[in-house]
Amino acid sequence: MAKFPKVPRGIPKKGPAKPPVFAPKSIPKKTHPSNAHIFVPKASQGQPIPSFKVPSHETYRFPSTKPPKPSAYQDLEVSPPRGARGPKTEKIPVHPRDFLLSEEEKQAPKHIDKLNRWRQWPLFVMGLAAFGMGVYGVQLYISLVEAPEVENVPYDLSDRFDKEAEGYDEKVDMAELMLFLSSKRKALTQKAKGHVLEVAVGTGRNISYYPTKKCDTVTLLDQSAPMLAVAKRKWKDEQPEYFHRVFFKQQSGLDPITPPHDAQDGYDTVLQTMGLCSTPEPVKLLRNLEAATKEEGGQILLLEHGKSHYEWLNTLLDKTAPAHADQHGCWWNKDIGKIVEESGLEVVNMQRYNFGTTWWVELKPRKGMRSQQAKQANLVVQKPPVAPDAPVAQKSWWTLWR
Repeated sequence: MAKFPKVPRGIPKKGPAKPPVFAPKSIPKKTHPSNAHIFVPKASQGQPIPSFKVPSHETYRFPSTKPPKPSAYQDLEVSPPRGARGPKTEKIPVHPRDFLLSEEEKQAPKHIDKLNRWRQWPLFVMGLAAFGMGVYGVQLYISLVEAPEVENVPYDLSDRFDKEAEGYDEKVDMAELMLFLSSKRKALTQKAKGHVLEVAVGTGRNISYYPTKKCDTVTLLDQSAPMLAVAKRKWKDEQPEYFHRVFFKQQSGLDPITPPHDAQDGYDTVLQTMGLCSTPEPVKLLRNLEAATKEEGGQILLLEHGKSHYEWLNTLLDKTAPAHADQHGCWWNKDIGKIVEESGLEVVNMQRYNFGTTWWVELKPRKGMRSQQAKQANLVVQKPPVAPDAPVAQKSWWTLWR
């Protein structure tokens, strides 16, 4: 039997020869984001390229086309100034907020001139304001020290407003501007809401500040017919779209005030600015305002001028009060705090400005006072008339609060 020759060493016994696989020694750390998961070795002569497996669509992520978000500090290419040595461009880390002007641009004469021009305006405005306040202070001091002595000045000076209706705004504009009363008028009037009553409206210096969108109706009341005519003309000029919901009443604030038909429970807001100084009975006026205010949620807002924190200023106010009252129709030395205390109304907020001479007062009506007033009025109406030969002294409607 014949024998097969032995297979020489180095030849595999079964199957064809497999080509050698060359694995890379290491994968570089930094690769492009699009092919970071794939490594393709460089082909060489006589060496096969190893096969690789493309990942499935579930794990493969295509590179994003959105630009990268800027970091807090990023490299910005800044060109050096002309004539400076060095490369044309250099990369330096700069924060976007700090990259406004270079030091060379800040020291440029054009930029310095621009800054000087901008700095002159605040200095000019401040100097003009200081000059105006100084002139006003000097005039006020002279008027206080050299005030003429006026004798037999009546306490009721309501007739003074009839004579000064047309030129009243021009007379008090400068004084209120220096005392910052316009801003306080605006802030106080902005609190008005619902059915609003303004007593002692005068020429309507608060008309332009009314938040008409929050007001259902507005009743403007004043005893002076010329003053009320100016206020009516001013409202028609400044807020004509709301003119049909405004009521103008010529009467004294000391008389009973009848609310409109929609506000039978009383006014939601009662406003008065510089009114206690011009009335002969301030306590009675406050109680009458309380009777016209809604008990639930009603508010009484006052902006008045009166006594100061300091006695030296009160002495000057007392000395010049008769002359000021005879000219302007108001006594500016009344103790507003004492008047409010005597009225018995509940104080919600009280602040003082301008050395204590400007009073900001927010009051709240007491419960039951409006119903008591209505009951007292009904008793007076239902009482039978008395014969002329037997006169009986009847009490007035306001005696309930005396």
